[in-house]
Amino acid sequence: MTLRFGLAAALVLAGSMTVLAQSHDSTHPQGQPHGPHEAVDPQVHAAMHALLGTWTGTLSSANGPEAMQLVAANDPDGRLTLTFTSDSAHFGPASDVALKGNAVRWTQALADGSCRASASLAAAKNQSPETLKGSLSCADASVPFSLKKTKE
Repeated sequence: MTLRFGLAAALVLAGSMTVLAQSHDSTHPQGQPHGPHEAVDPQVHAAMHALLGTWTGTLSSANGPEAMQLVAANDPDGRLTLTFTSDSAHFGPASDVALKGNAVRWTQALADGSCRASASLAAAKNQSPETLKGSLSCADASVPFSLKKTKE
């Protein structure tokens, strides 16, 4: 069910990010099997790749800004996985990852519970890297973060 939801969300993402189709990563030929899922439209495929990579930046905590990193990857079954790390927070696995338009949403496990996370992806512009800005919404607080893509 999660794979179907992720694929449906990726289809919506592709409709709003058609420019990315022209900058597709050529490490594998289009139209080749990607695992247990059906072939994906090239524009959808390119949009799915936009989020993949390593993102670094800051999380605004009660103690001030702290360095953090987000790694977006595909698991062996082609599902999008997110791994959050920071200097002091103890993040667990991300679940319920969903793409819609230029936004990604997920549930982020923490040492003492879980938070809803959401972020918007902004494409690179004139020597400025892609950015991912969002927040972790936990119980009574919303903690913003800002990341820049550092690796594909």
